[in-house]
Amino acid sequence: MNIEEIKRLSQEEPVEFWIEIEEGLELEKRDEKLFLEENYLDQNISVRYLNKDGKAGLSYTTLLDSSEIKSTVLKAKILSDYGVPSLFPEKDKYPEISIFTRINLTSEVLKERLNELERDALSFDSSIFRVEKIKLSIGKIKYILVRKELELIWESPFCDFFISVIAKSKDKEASAYEWYSGVKFDYQILKERVKLACKKATTLSKTKKGKNLKISVLFPPFVAVDLLNLLEFSFLGDEVLKGRSYLKDKLEKKIFSEKINLVDDGINPDLIESRPFDDEGSAQNKKILVENGIIKNFLFDFYWKKEAEKRGFKEVKTGNSRRPDFSSFPKISSTNFYLEKGTLNTHELINLEKEVFEVLEVLGAHTANPISGDFSFGVSGIYYKNGEPADFFCEMALSGNLFELFKNVVEIGADLSFYGSVGSPSLLVEKIDLGG
Repeated sequence: MNIEEIKRLSQEEPVEFWIEIEEGLELEKRDEKLFLEENYLDQNISVRYLNKDGKAGLSYTTLLDSSEIKSTVLKAKILSDYGVPSLFPEKDKYPEISIFTRINLTSEVLKERLNELERDALSFDSSIFRVEKIKLSIGKIKYILVRKELELIWESPFCDFFISVIAKSKDKEASAYEWYSGVKFDYQILKERVKLACKKATTLSKTKKGKNLKISVLFPPFVAVDLLNLLEFSFLGDEVLKGRSYLKDKLEKKIFSEKINLVDDGINPDLIESRPFDDEGSAQNKKILVENGIIKNFLFDFYWKKEAEKRGFKEVKTGNSRRPDFSSFPKISSTNFYLEKGTLNTHELINLEKEVFEVLEVLGAHTANPISGDFSFGVSGIYYKNGEPADFFCEMALSGNLFELFKNVVEIGADLSFYGSVGSPSLLVEKIDLGG
């Protein structure tokens, strides 16, 4: 790929080039046998052409030779006649973010770490009889954005981890998984995720059909991040302006518990989606979305920022444009989206109420309505009485409303944990109806 040729094309046409280059080492074991060991290099380029009518066409390729790139530009130009309204941001003032160092681990060291984590799982409890899959990848990813008079480059390392285990009790088998994706190879976090997967599997293998309860519910971080993923929709600026978001008229109003402080932070060097620029070339930043339960901000890309300003929104920040993949248009999304942590550990949270149900598994999260917030989940977990595990239940029905749930948070844990770009501590929610 000749970057100089791409620069030249960007001077001749109203076109934008988005390039992703990822290289890494991937190891995977299945049932204690090495399944995959691969060094890989993935490259792709996405082209947006903005025509005189303000519509953009998109085309892409994984073949980065000169003729293919020119052909991709031509396709994008043709498709712009049927494209979506778009704007290209001008050059911005970009924040300085500390450059990450590369994760320097050899294949041999990585393989030994993978074996150690597998042994940790198998020795966790006698009920863990199978590590179905364990996978570890390290590498680096580079983003390049080229547009007329604009060339932006960012490179950072990554570490991805996944484990799936199966536990067996007297009457039942149960599986559980855990994962991690970040910018550091943090071995301690990986060991903690292994233990958590094993805890979930062993507990779920003991569960039985539950009973009707009206009880305070503890959502640990790996469940709370699913709730945040559902909540993100309501903060998308385009959905707010279209009137589809529940929060469309709630700016500066107290909607959630005063314990809730929600942040979108695209410039924290320790978090995976941090970098100086977003996927259309606007500067990333840190936004307080909810402060003590009060709605303070929404998420915008450049096009919808302009629309918001036309409608009277003040001090609108952009920096939240993301591409779901290289074959898609950029759209509004969070960067690093998380709830600020509290001060209590899990034991202290459980002891705040006489009875608590800790959710360890959620089924049907994808069926929740992001507009109304209504949901109906199947949940399994631990029933605590006076701070001690009293029983283990499965097939419990948890129904309600997402916005009411966050309104009824009574306490937040100190255990802020990130799953990719979304992070949450544990959430204790007051009396909820659980159907057995």
